[in-house]
Amino acid sequence: MIRINLLQGPRARKPKQQWDVRAEALLGVGALVITLTGCWWYSSSLDEEIERHQTGKQEKEKQLALLKEQLKQVEDFEAKKKLLEDKNRIIEQLEKSRSGPVRVLDYVSQSLEPLKLWLVRLSVQGNNVELEGRALSNDDIVEFVNNLRRTDYFTNIRLLESRSAQESKINVYQFKLGFALKG
Repeated sequence: MIRINLLQGPRARKPKQQWDVRAEALLGVGALVITLTGCWWYSSSLDEEIERHQTGKQEKEKQLALLKEQLKQVEDFEAKKKLLEDKNRIIEQLEKSRSGPVRVLDYVSQSLEPLKLWLVRLSVQGNNVELEGRALSNDDIVEFVNNLRRTDYFTNIRLLESRSAQESKINVYQFKLGFALKG
């Protein structure tokens, strides 16, 4: 027969200690709570960061709106400045063109002094001047051209036409001159 010794002997192994199921369940629930708490904390920190970035974005959008408004004001200012500069340039051109024909007429009239001739038409276009007139003799026309050459205001003086005509039963010479203004 077989004998079974139920007593512990020198060779007997120690029985393994068994964990209590309640302790294991408590440990599992604790780990789950810690994990859920960590996830909640991480989620709330991400929500705070998103909110912080959205607030920063709104502030930047406000700054952008202000900068766009300032840019519009600068563009309006530049447009007004350009308009004023154009107006000033036009006024300066008008001032120059106003004094130009007056000077031409002044120098031409100074060249007429002792002569017996009169002017019919004076045309100024840029730096070019055309002049039509009448004289009692060709010598008066030649002297008039020489007087114009003596002024340092005209260049390229040329007699374009000189012909004899009769006005009110008086022999006169019709002439046309062309010259340019210096400077």
